Amino acid sequence: MSGIKIYFKKVSQRLSIYIVAGVLAAGFFSCRKNIEKRELLSNYEENNFSELFQSFWQGMNTNYLYWDQETVDWDNMYRTYKPKFDSLDLRRYSDTTMNMCFQYMADMTRDLKDGQYALQLWNGGDFRFEDSLYKGYISFIPKLLRTQRIHTALPDTLFDYIVQYNYLKDFDYGVYRNWNTNSIFQIITGRLKKGQKNILYTSLNLFAIKEAYNATNASRPPRPVIKNFFDNIHKSNCDGVIIDLRNNRGGNLEDVDFLVGQFTSKPMLFGYARYKSGVGRLDYTPPLPLNITQQAGATDFKKPIVILADIYSAALSEVVMQAFKALPGAKVMVVGEHTYGTSGLFTGNDISTNGGTFALGTFGGVRISNTALQDKNHNFNFSGISPDFEVKYNASSIDQMLHTGVDIQLEKAIQVINL
Repeated sequence: MSGIKIYFKKVSQRLSIYIVAGVLAAGFFSCRKNIEKRELLSNYEENNFSELFQSFWQGMNTNYLYWDQETVDWDNMYRTYKPKFDSLDLRRYSDTTMNMCFQYMADMTRDLKDGQYALQLWNGGDFRFEDSLYKGYISFIPKLLRTQRIHTALPDTLFDYIVQYNYLKDFDYGVYRNWNTNSIFQIITGRLKKGQKNILYTSLNLFAIKEAYNATNASRPPRPVIKNFFDNIHKSNCDGVIIDLRNNRGGNLEDVDFLVGQFTSKPMLFGYARYKSGVGRLDYTPPLPLNITQQAGATDFKKPIVILADIYSAALSEVVMQAFKALPGAKVMVVGEHTYGTSGLFTGNDISTNGGTFALGTFGGVRISNTALQDKNHNFNFSGISPDFEVKYNASSIDQMLHTGVDIQLEKAIQVINL
């Protein structure tokens, strides 16, 4: 059997964890109606802290998608923090004043609900968040910081190694690199050796399935691997399927159709999207329907579908779970941990969607969703998707997995299908 992931570090005999740092990936395509274009009013050139505050406050006021869902009083933030920023200009610029600026901006936005929110200040600085001091950071991402306190992200290489050698037969994989973004997509497929039933397995480290399927320059072409998996789904050539989305931070929105559309023979509503419709704080479009589009050769898959998720399954991973859950008559269960709770995506560009990410001149920038997502019951996903069968990783169970090679979340998924 050929080794997997030749471009990753080798896994030691004890399967030592590699700490993976990063921020969320998100969708690059959209399903939306055309919206009147405008220039982003918040792309200013700032010369001092007072102007920086004005751009920051106004940019959030204009571009943010969830003010009708927030408990944060943004007008009160203006009254409270404008004098603080004005006072910074009375002092000599230094690391101290930059740290104070960073702290003020973090305090203003620490409780916002958008899971995509990230403040970036290019000069970096120190800030306190909850009970910790973060030194020398250029980004403030409160959702990610809170998630990392639960446990660090378990690297793909760890799960891949254990699954490949301890659980799978008929193992296959494909790898594709997008040279523009330098992101690497990998798909793994096989059948489970454990249990009495014939269970298909696939893992996706991010969503670029269709892009990889159509690629002509892949070192280990994913197309035959993807095609074989979809053919088995169309023929229901299994007793159930496990889709592993642990540590999958998102990707291309077109993959909702390209993956979930292989499991249904007809279109199906799975949620709604809304956008900014103007520069007013509460100028939002009506919710616009999001539908799964069936793919060529697809039939209604009636076997159990188990999705493995953890606290780093985010953005498009959560959309895919909602789409699977919307399939009529499908037996869809989520096993593992509650998901990240992203609530929105980056789709299209920020001018055409009238909101989202904006620049703060040479100081930095702010990343926020430009597409707000709701499930089919019009609920926003701020807290993450709760698993049907909760199996958490903690320090003890991670250490046990490192020594025994037993993946307790995958074991539960196998058990659920074998019931």
